[in-house]
Amino acid sequence: MTDEEKIIARILDVIPPRSFELTTFLSLFRVRFSEKTKTACVTCGESPELLLNKDFIEAHCQTNEHLFMLVMHELYHVILGHTTLFPRATEVRNIVFDAVINAILCSLFPKPEFTSLFTDYYPSDKMPSALLRPKGEGTPLAAELALKLLYGGSDTGTYHDVYEALLKSGCIKEIKLVVKSDGEPLLLGSHDEENEEISQEMKDLIHKIISKWPSPDRPLQGQDLGAEECERGFDAEADPTTRLRRGIRRLMRRAAIPGKKEVRRRSVREMVCETATFLPDWHDRSHEAREVAFGDALIYSTTTRLQRPSSRDNRQAFVYFDVSGSVAEEVASVAQALLPYCRSGLCTVHVFSTVVHPASARDLAARKFSSTGGTDIDCVLKHVLELPPRKRPRAAVVVTDGFTGKPDAALAERFHAAGMRLLVGLVKTDPGYNQEADLSSIADNFVKLY
Repeated sequence: MTDEEKIIARILDVIPPRSFELTTFLSLFRVRFSEKTKTACVTCGESPELLLNKDFIEAHCQTNEHLFMLVMHELYHVILGHTTLFPRATEVRNIVFDAVINAILCSLFPKPEFTSLFTDYYPSDKMPSALLRPKGEGTPLAAELALKLLYGGSDTGTYHDVYEALLKSGCIKEIKLVVKSDGEPLLLGSHDEENEEISQEMKDLIHKIISKWPSPDRPLQGQDLGAEECERGFDAEADPTTRLRRGIRRLMRRAAIPGKKEVRRRSVREMVCETATFLPDWHDRSHEAREVAFGDALIYSTTTRLQRPSSRDNRQAFVYFDVSGSVAEEVASVAQALLPYCRSGLCTVHVFSTVVHPASARDLAARKFSSTGGTDIDCVLKHVLELPPRKRPRAAVVVTDGFTGKPDAALAERFHAAGMRLLVGLVKTDPGYNQEADLSSIADNFVKLY
């Protein structure tokens, strides 16, 4: 057995129950030792590799649990890094990014034999190392609030909220001072450069792996790959604000749904009816024969074709409504705002996470939708492109918080070639986030709903 095969065997020895998909995951990678990385890294190109630093493994991963956590840390770099959910550019962002990943792993695998990789590797009495592990003896005061955000539970928001809160917290100033004087601590995983673009096959496999794991104590932003699909109820306050109703109305106008004062397409409707008259129908060739046989009639029966103009409108938009974890608090009110348009037949509503499902007026009223908790805009593009050309809408409307992941280039090209427009309604708008970044390459217009 080679050294690389021994590494795989050690990881498989501690795989948690119901996570045997990791065997498939590791079988796709060529595991080898390399000095190109100081700890570990994953490449996701045509020949994916799991690179490990042999000296680091021998010094810090002598137990199988520690080796497993190192590989899981790198796997989360792929899961989160390739969705650009947590940008990694500066040294400070790298530290905060690792702090979030370590907190996620400590939530998923809380036993000491797993978490001790971080508690043994990072000292608890120094900054910024104190942020990269659970709280210990001598934790600096500057790290107390940050650790409370990281390990405080679901009441502190999503992991993306925690990431942004850490970047704005007072501990960042001390991190900058330490990094400037002592240099960045040796972090786990890939930080030197962005990995290659992850393939759809790899993305599907990772989704299959993490969907079997227990959920973290708080959700990710919602741009993650999601978990098992299930029906979820959204019982938050459902009464939408006036501002939200107006935002939905503006969005629908741009999707070519007409208003009361707009001119609708004119059409002609024919009606056939029978009438009684004192005059014969001279177009009826049988009139003379009936007159000879039966004599003159007092009243004649005739058929009349009436043409009446009518107004109709075939411009129906498809609305794709994001029901992922990151917009859970907004789902109920947005569903209520969309309900009148759905009931009147002016739009067809679908809900999406990493899958797409139709949503009837009854579903919108009940606020119960099928969701995986994640978000992927590609499922929306695939759904609308699979429709027959004559049934495709003129405009596809996406209601989301903007964190949907960037669309696949081939799907985006097919969407544009089909002559359809994509309109995006943004909820949970925040000046600190560039919510238009993911969909800017394909969207025709953005509307801030409130």
